[in-house]
Amino acid sequence: MTAAQTATEAGASVKVVDRGRRPGGRMASRRLRETGTPHDGRVVDYGASYFTVSDPDFRALVDSMVEAGIVRPWTDTFHVHNEGTMAGVKTGPIRYAAPGGLRSIVEHLANGLQDLQTETHVESIEVEPDGVAFADHRAQSVGLCTPQPQAARLLDADLLPDTDITWEPVIAVTLVFEDREWIELDGVFVNDDPVITWIADDGKRRGDDAPVLVAHVNPVFAAGHLDDPSGVLPNAIAAVRRVLEIDALPSWTWAHRWSLARPIAALEADFWSHPELPLGLAGDAWAGGPRVEAAWLSGRALGRHFAAQTV
Repeated sequence: MTAAQTATEAGASVKVVDRGRRPGGRMASRRLRETGTPHDGRVVDYGASYFTVSDPDFRALVDSMVEAGIVRPWTDTFHVHNEGTMAGVKTGPIRYAAPGGLRSIVEHLANGLQDLQTETHVESIEVEPDGVAFADHRAQSVGLCTPQPQAARLLDADLLPDTDITWEPVIAVTLVFEDREWIELDGVFVNDDPVITWIADDGKRRGDDAPVLVAHVNPVFAAGHLDDPSGVLPNAIAAVRRVLEIDALPSWTWAHRWSLARPIAALEADFWSHPELPLGLAGDAWAGGPRVEAAWLSGRALGRHFAAQTV
């Protein structure tokens, strides 16, 4: 969305094609439905957990979204669980959250785009020196803002850079309880655990104190359950209850697979463009990521690059 918005503001004609029903990708949120609890209709984040800010231009955007009520400062402190016990807290930069879910940020960035097409499955992309073609569309250039392994499914992998980036899988587990029965916290980094690595208190993140948690499953454990994400639920539920010392069982749970959740490391270059063809890549594997802010910086750089070529 940032690449498209940047190119559009520079005067380029842009079409955005998204596979999802709604834009957002790994900035994913959903409304709880048919949970049998009072929390149906409530939004929960099950992709990225939060974002931080350091770049001045990104800060200006975030400040404007805070003023508009789209995002809010959440916390600078998370708990740390080590060797089977809650070891203390760790402070850091302010983490930002979105009352309407992180997806609402992407939808905000999409405002003003003239041509956004969702629920579109692209089988392949043909790239020639004079333009690109996919499905029924033709364009002067194409930017792929997806994890590179996904981009490689759409076109000849030899056209893409040899980045040698490893992507971790994650299974996100949402747990809805009847009551809040855990200590006061915003989130927990769970170290040295074979089942989970992170627990977010979504009630604190959302600001409504709902008894909803989201846990991220350890990438090694997740890798063995990508064909059946719900298979992690017994172990994940037990791990969350153990870490937070919760006696009650959750009233409702759900597991979502992210086969390419995050790059283990990212490149310092803001984006990549093919030296001879009108093809570019951007995302959180660039601009020194992996961070939400890095994805924004990368998309802006790609948008500027294409705009300079087409306007």
